Amino acid sequence: MGFNTTVVVMNDAGDQIANDPTFGKKLAQAIRGMFGDRGPIDVSAGNHLNAATVIESHHADNTVLVAVGGNFATALLQTGGYRHHEVQGQEQLLRDLADKLGYRISKKPARNPAPAR
Repeated sequence: MGFNTTVVVMNDAGDQIANDPTFGKKLAQAIRGMFGDRGPIDVSAGNHLNAATVIESHHADNTVLVAVGGNFATALLQTGGYRHHEVQGQEQLLRDLADKLGYRISKKPARNPAPAR
């Protein structure tokens, strides 16, 4: 129960994070600031203005599909609590994202083995 929060940490800021005695407090404040549909919030450490970015926060009973890259992340889909560690849950997430984007998906046909010669 409770809430989960997605945070992207910039590895290059590791030394600044390690030496910033207020980083944890700033991170916690940014996480609390996510409630109320706010967008991503950057968290500084030392002279690194975006040592981390709080992307989203959601109830632990839900599942959020997040894409990470380019020093940023995007919450693509928030949905019911799928068991995303199981294939069936992963398939349902794929179907839900496809539906959100206006697509349908279908399973590939089984591959036929090469005929014996």
